Amino acid sequence: MSRVHWTNISDAGPGTPDPGRRTLNSSPGGFTLLEVMVALAILGIGIVTVLELFAGGLRLGVKASRYTQAAIYAQNVMNRLFVQTALDDGEENGELPGGYVWRARVQEIHPDDNRSRLQPNRQNQTDLFHLKDLEVRVSWSENRGEQSLVLHSLRMLTEQPTQ
Repeated sequence: MSRVHWTNISDAGPGTPDPGRRTLNSSPGGFTLLEVMVALAILGIGIVTVLELFAGGLRLGVKASRYTQAAIYAQNVMNRLFVQTALDDGEENGELPGGYVWRARVQEIHPDDNRSRLQPNRQNQTDLFHLKDLEVRVSWSENRGEQSLVLHSLRMLTEQPTQ
């Protein structure tokens, strides 16, 4: 705030043209209207930036929560596949709470018989074991389309040799 101080020129010292005239002196400690307006504009920009950062953090938190829930669901489906004693090739699917959909695919992997050294004396080297490729996909809808999380794993099933 500006301060106004009235002084008598005659008290100011020699060399003044009109000794009876009073002048207006402003104090150097105040702010002008322009300075206050610039300060308020900077403050407003800062507040808007902080609010946008807060909203962005909330959006990222919701997105992370959805991915975490999808990972939990996918792990549960994968665990269900691991406890089965026999896995047939094929696909299964289903729905989960919260708008999630899962799909599991099981496919046997056949090793290259020419390069395999696992059972060199057997005519068919994959008679005693079966390597299965497991894929679990959990999908859900978001505002930008469909999102999905995919888990891959391998499982080896063994057969007991007949004698």
